[in-house]
Amino acid sequence: MRTQLLRGGLLLGTLALAGSALALPTAEAAPAAIAQQVEASWEMNEPAGATTMVDSGPNRLDTPIDQDGLDTGFVFDGATGYSWLRRPPNTPPASPERVIVIPDNPNLDPLTDTYTVELRYRTKEKFGNITQKGQATTRGGQWKIQNPQGRPSCLFKGSIGRGATRAPTPLNDNAWHTLRCVKTPSAVELWVDGVRVARKNETVGNIDSSTPMTIGGKINCDQVTVTCDYFSGEIDYIRILRGS
Repeated sequence: MRTQLLRGGLLLGTLALAGSALALPTAEAAPAAIAQQVEASWEMNEPAGATTMVDSGPNRLDTPIDQDGLDTGFVFDGATGYSWLRRPPNTPPASPERVIVIPDNPNLDPLTDTYTVELRYRTKEKFGNITQKGQATTRGGQWKIQNPQGRPSCLFKGSIGRGATRAPTPLNDNAWHTLRCVKTPSAVELWVDGVRVARKNETVGNIDSSTPMTIGGKINCDQVTVTCDYFSGEIDYIRILRGS
């Protein structure tokens, strides 16, 4: 797990990224330093058998977890995280125990602000929704990070429009990768291992829904008429940041 420095609710500096950066001819290097307000920081360092996902951020959004659906205390390549066994994304029955549900909270809504969802994950699969708040028909909009064809993508849908970006190459190599999905007032960006790999100029407007945030898949689904898009793999941490 990487080290972070918190002062007065601010995350200072770009965190050192593990693994090799994705090299692309047109990629833009990450800024040397940023200052952002931490809305939530789930480090996922809890030991095996834990029943609560602890938020080390200032808002203390601690959340129950179900050991019937995932394993805590998973260690790989020096990092401790959560692990989800392989589960087909569209085969009945539904398995709601796999999904971590964080109750609706205003700190989890981007509104019209610059908003970043950062996570470190690994998978060998080509499917699954890693984390999201809201679904396609949710009033108030949605945001999500998903893994179609092993190429993670960011989606922000608001009162004005929809902005989405996608990694240009697959990342389902079972190695740790850091993703940063960023919504600014005029664009949506995807950063992989410290390198910006995609950007779309799009003003999405306000995103403010009353739905929970989820990790590991959807909750309003039945695997028959609506797939649950379960994630299979490991997550080292998830952080929510506001501002730039």
